[in-house]
Amino acid sequence: MTTKMLCSDWRHCRWRGKESELLRAPSPFDATFEITACPNCKEIGGCMQACEVHDCWEEATCGIPTQEGYKRVCGKHFEELSNG
Repeated sequence: MTTKMLCSDWRHCRWRGKESELLRAPSPFDATFEITACPNCKEIGGCMQACEVHDCWEEATCGIPTQEGYKRVCGKHFEELSNG
């Protein structure tokens, strides 16, 4: 499954894409640690996972087990999946 990501600087950047599109580099402070950045605005560590429900680009703030496995979802879809 492809993980959807979005830039946390949503007011200015508005980047949405796949986790594989993030910029990656070794941390200058610990070479065993990798840092990631938005491919559009270059903000380091500023991208977050988007809801796994198709066509939803809200921030994934919750998680819930489903018949397809565990999903990271937004609050709206957490409520829908919990009640449905």
